[in-house]
Amino acid sequence: MTRFNRILCVVDPEATMDTAVVQALRLAQDNQADITFISVLKEVKHWRTFFTSKAEYASKLTELLANKRAAIEAKVKAKDNDQDPNIIVCTGIGFIEIIRRAIDDQCDLVVKCAEDADWMDRMLGSEDMHLLRKCPCPVLMLKPGQLDAFGKILATVDVNDSFRELDDEQVQDKLNQAVMEYSVSLSLPELSELHVGSAWDAYAEDWLRYGTFAHQSDEQVDDYVEQGRRDCATKLARLVTKMDARFDKSAVQYLQPKLHQVKGKASKEIPLLAQKHQIDLIVMGTVGRVGIPGLIIGNTAESILEQTQCSILAIKPKGFQTPIK
Repeated sequence: MTRFNRILCVVDPEATMDTAVVQALRLAQDNQADITFISVLKEVKHWRTFFTSKAEYASKLTELLANKRAAIEAKVKAKDNDQDPNIIVCTGIGFIEIIRRAIDDQCDLVVKCAEDADWMDRMLGSEDMHLLRKCPCPVLMLKPGQLDAFGKILATVDVNDSFRELDDEQVQDKLNQAVMEYSVSLSLPELSELHVGSAWDAYAEDWLRYGTFAHQSDEQVDDYVEQGRRDCATKLARLVTKMDARFDKSAVQYLQPKLHQVKGKASKEIPLLAQKHQIDLIVMGTVGRVGIPGLIIGNTAESILEQTQCSILAIKPKGFQTPIK
């Protein structure tokens, strides 16, 4: 069973941090994990020049960091008075310091609430997207206000055969398995409703149907498309069945995962699927299908992240190398 052992929770006492604290504490309890709270203060150049001397600046910075630490401790203890929280308050660039700490402490999960007040207005290039792109361990990016347990979880997998022959390292298959393992592990403690979704397409279907030099009949194209659908359906069912061997069989059967096979582009269909079923958490891989070196986050995953209105657990494949040193 996939478990989290060391959780790094990103907090900011000057903004709402209840969501991150509540979810991190719940996950730590469910997984019997150690938890560290981190807050990064961004130093502003003109603030540094406000003081008359380096000594005065250092004194005020120390005071500011201490106040921030005290505020975090008070907030955590308000949620769980038995906690003796491990708190790190530092200065620097937010996502870089978070990733460095995650690497140094060998964390297997980073928890953070989305930085934008409006979840739909998150932009590429933000601190959140940098973290999702470059953090080597899974990142749980929470929708603001997500205080309850995840009632509905959607595991998104790719079972298309298109270009699979280029995937010599079987990156996508391993990523699919990881997505399923994390999804089941998160669903079991809270008995969440588990959905498994995959978008599929028939390669070059439009060209076969409407291309000037295509000579296939409609019946032939229909058979070709239906065969592709059946193949994907078989792989999707087999992927779910494999979880019986990884977990207690009765537990997985109790969850009774609901399978969804939607035709079209994943970048469009997965957000629609999540919206239709009122999903609280999407679990997804964030590296492109063929595992091209240096491809930190796939275009499909990035498009889904831009559109979704729920929390996200983003997973990298084994062996991912972060550019953060």
